[in-house]
Amino acid sequence: MNETGETALLPENYSDKVFAILLGLADGATHARDEIDPGATEILPLYLADGLLEALEWANDGVASDEAACMWLAALRGYSKIAGSFPERAPQPLGRWIDKEFANVEIFEKILDGDPQNLAGLDSPDMGQPGRPTGAGADSTGVLPRAAIAALLARVPMGTTETLARSAAFLTHDDQAAKTAIAAAKIIRSAMERSEAAAGEWAELLVGLQGPSADALREVATRIAENISLSPEEAYAAYFGEHAAEQDGDSDIEAAPAATAEEEASRDPEVDAYAVALLAAIYGTEAVGERPASALDDIISELHDRWMALLV
Repeated sequence: MNETGETALLPENYSDKVFAILLGLADGATHARDEIDPGATEILPLYLADGLLEALEWANDGVASDEAACMWLAALRGYSKIAGSFPERAPQPLGRWIDKEFANVEIFEKILDGDPQNLAGLDSPDMGQPGRPTGAGADSTGVLPRAAIAALLARVPMGTTETLARSAAFLTHDDQAAKTAIAAAKIIRSAMERSEAAAGEWAELLVGLQGPSADALREVATRIAENISLSPEEAYAAYFGEHAAEQDGDSDIEAAPAATAEEEASRDPEVDAYAVALLAAIYGTEAVGERPASALDDIISELHDRWMALLV
């Protein structure tokens, strides 16, 4: 994490936004599934965040590390948590604090499914990387939540964010999805740094992107940008197509139309996890202020605290 280049200043509310994004990933996935049990959609990004955290810990001790390898080994531990065992012939890295914390998470039925390509791409003895992808030709929305994680690292050149997003995507997907992941990470980072003012930059970041993940990212960015002037609670409701809270008598903002049953049934937890993370990057914890408690809250709080201890 030592490459040169332009480095952004740390936003004053950086800690609040990091916490909000982690909460938002869980909230968006939960909202999409309408289920209380946690799912693979949010578990894998939390593990990837711990992989980056481990790389930061090594760097803090003056030891160089490979961020992509740290994310891969963390993803393998996430795979084991979700699937019940490590991929055949893959490394079996030692557990960390997050594994101990996950052992205390109560699962009522099962860990709910996410994008199947995430597990399929990790089911290999080798780490997926450019030129040697384990998910050859794969492009799906599973790369979006992890792009939010790649954007969390503060005070680094934009090139570092691009590298992290590309590496995270190639763990399971291929080049087209990696390009989308880079744009998705840049969108989150711009929102963290410039809040509502960043929305005008997103269309340019989406130019030329193609495929399922790009289509989903474009829809999310467009919908959120269209409602950027709303309050955090209203913007959240507008994204999900739900009736916003009662407005003050002098407000001329109309309530968002309610989502149909068909729309609710077809929601993609990967897309909605990213969308709420983007709302959180813009507004901070106010974007998820009305969210229900999650079984992952203790892990998210600990991850946030460990992250901030190394970056502030």
